[in-house]
Amino acid sequence: MATAGGNISEQFTHKPFHLRRWLSAQQAVDHLNVLTEEQLTGDDLARLAEDQKLDLYWYRPGQQLKFIDKTGWSNIELSEPLRLSPTNQGDWRAIVGILRHQPALPATENDTPTLLDAEGNRLRITFGFHDRPEPFSGRWYPNYSELVVRRRDLDNLESQMLTEEGEQPLEAGLLLDVIWQLEQMAMENGQAHEHPHDLNWLTDELSDRTKLDPRLLGKVLNAAERQHATHY
Repeated sequence: MATAGGNISEQFTHKPFHLRRWLSAQQAVDHLNVLTEEQLTGDDLARLAEDQKLDLYWYRPGQQLKFIDKTGWSNIELSEPLRLSPTNQGDWRAIVGILRHQPALPATENDTPTLLDAEGNRLRITFGFHDRPEPFSGRWYPNYSELVVRRRDLDNLESQMLTEEGEQPLEAGLLLDVIWQLEQMAMENGQAHEHPHDLNWLTDELSDRTKLDPRLLGKVLNAAERQHATHY
């Protein structure tokens, strides 16, 4: 339920990066900048959200919420980020625009995006009589600082980006060629020893270092020998 949760602001600022569950939109952009070594902006994050590759969450501590489909359920207070529903295209375009620093305003009076809790319940923000904003106020939508992403989602996105931006997978033949060259380096380094290095020695050394089955390692080294003999 939306009422569960902890001190999210502490996770944004005080915890080491690898321990944070949530990241602000700006923290996500900064992290992707480091990862890709490019100068990314909120616009790049917006494109990911447009393609629905990244979920966006709204975090406004203490904001009152009401359930849309649960008649008689009491209002609750927002205590952890809730996912913004991408179902309504107009709402989603407005939310994505926030990442481009384009403030979102209600299209109709009191218009506000739908939120989803962990159980799939739909919610909307609500206000009391004394703190209710104007019908077309930007308070009905999140601002840039209130948009957050789940750290786990960003980790998954990182893997996809590295795969998409990286080169084609290395061919097995090329890998075997490299292994063969490393074999030769190990052999040459052992020529001055009383007991020269051979494949058995190399297999045992690799097994000790990697804890892999020496039979498996032997197959790899022998495959590299055959690859070299066949192609050179």
